[in-house]
Amino acid sequence: MSTEYIRAVSIRRGQVYLTSKSSNDDVPYHAWHCESLSKVYEEEGQPGLDREILRMLCEYAVLKGRHPSLERYRHALEAPEKEKIFQETAQALQAAYDLLQGEDQAHPLTAQSEAARAYRLTARKLQDRQYTALARLCSECSG
Repeated sequence: MSTEYIRAVSIRRGQVYLTSKSSNDDVPYHAWHCESLSKVYEEEGQPGLDREILRMLCEYAVLKGRHPSLERYRHALEAPEKEKIFQETAQALQAAYDLLQGEDQAHPLTAQSEAARAYRLTARKLQDRQYTALARLCSECSG
């Protein structure tokens, strides 16, 4: 699995551009228009963009370098409140998992029962809440 290395995030004429590269190829860093992030930015503004970039950073991307556009994300990821946010999410997710029955607990991501589907929906909502809470920390950054 590859990791996306993000060197900068910029907004030009309402569109979001990332300067990044993938860990699994030799292509150098390059700026590119990210349609999905641009759509989120258009619909939700900076808070939505922050949420989705933090989702990327928690799931498959890392910050590289010290570009000023990265400081808000670094601040959120290094804030002491981050651990509490993650802990609350993990506890809520565990409580939802504990409600599942045997086969659903054995395969919560692939089981097709109504309970397993509800669990996956709950997990997605909890992750959204987690990333939204992290995004609020971005607004505290003066950088």
